[in-house]
Amino acid sequence: MLKKIIIPAISITGVALLSGCATQATSYPSFSASPVGQDSSTVAFKQKTNTMFVVLDASSSTAEVFDGNSSGDTKFNVEKQILHNINKSIPQGIKLSSGLRTFGFSFDSCSNNLEQEVSSYSPSAFQASLDNAQCAIGGSPMENALSDAATDLENAPGNIALLVVSDGHQISSRALTAAQELEDKFGDRLCVYSVWVGNEDEQAGRNFLQGLSGIAGCGTGVSATELNSSPAVASFVESILFDKSALTPRPRPIARVDVDTDGDGVIDRKDQCPNTPKGAHVNSVGCWSFNNVEFAFNKAEIQPQYAPLFDNAVQVLQNNPSMTVLLEGHTDSRGTAIYNQGLSERRALAVKNLLVNKGIKSNRLTTKSFGESRPIATNDTEAGRAENRRVDFTVTRR
Repeated sequence: MLKKIIIPAISITGVALLSGCATQATSYPSFSASPVGQDSSTVAFKQKTNTMFVVLDASSSTAEVFDGNSSGDTKFNVEKQILHNINKSIPQGIKLSSGLRTFGFSFDSCSNNLEQEVSSYSPSAFQASLDNAQCAIGGSPMENALSDAATDLENAPGNIALLVVSDGHQISSRALTAAQELEDKFGDRLCVYSVWVGNEDEQAGRNFLQGLSGIAGCGTGVSATELNSSPAVASFVESILFDKSALTPRPRPIARVDVDTDGDGVIDRKDQCPNTPKGAHVNSVGCWSFNNVEFAFNKAEIQPQYAPLFDNAVQVLQNNPSMTVLLEGHTDSRGTAIYNQGLSERRALAVKNLLVNKGIKSNRLTTKSFGESRPIATNDTEAGRAENRRVDFTVTRR
């Protein structure tokens, strides 16, 4: 009789020890999420995942203390803390569906609990399902959880990210078969990710999860210790939810070079008379012109002190013996338009006569008057009016 009484007492004690983690609420250390999926001048993000479904290991091995940190937390608590941080890192307002299933063994049967069916993602709802998850007392039937996930995901929208969080300890190879069946069912819609929350003596579990992540040909596996910072968690979340592409930086604007193609001292973008003859005297807008000649008001005669200015024109014409030019007379706006038309013609003729007297053949020179119609400066100032009283040289034949 004594033996029969003692045995049940021991069994009940063992159950209490194994189920201890189920009665302890998980504490979540303070976590400040880093930005996720934010475009910049060099990187663009495009959402690739429409459903995130988590398979969480709640088997008895996760009740062991995790030796990857000094907090003394169990592996199960660390698993939940990682998912808590992932949940906080998912961008607000993202259009996403989510679900959560745990796996382990209860007293007498396999326990694969659907904590949250696939539904529109809500940070608070996902956290509530995570808080509700409890560790079990027995083995690790991951294969059953993955098989059940095939049904859970039947109505899941779009592309699916299957996230397995586990220590990978003593998982049956049948889990790989179940994962392959998921891949066969959902094809390119499915990518598998994993987080290994195992101790140093459980490296085989890490290798198992890496193999699981590789089944779909997309996805990746990381360890809990790799997710030890906010930026690291953000990077992992980005890999699950987004495609990231590098942007080709816009070339810096090429500094505008002030080119003077015809070498007349006026840059091309300001030059109104490109291809002026080499050595020709030009005005402020790059035209072969003599506007430093001070014609007296209402006079057309070239005053003696200005005659040497036209030596430049003589030299250019001598250097280009086949060149012919049109001498264009201009005035300022004082006086009537009709009078200024005649005055500008007389001034052009005065320049022609001067050039002929200096040896340039008359048949190389023609004249035309524009009066006050083509100012190159304001007529509101004396300096501007002086610039407008000018004779321009336009090459008519080279």
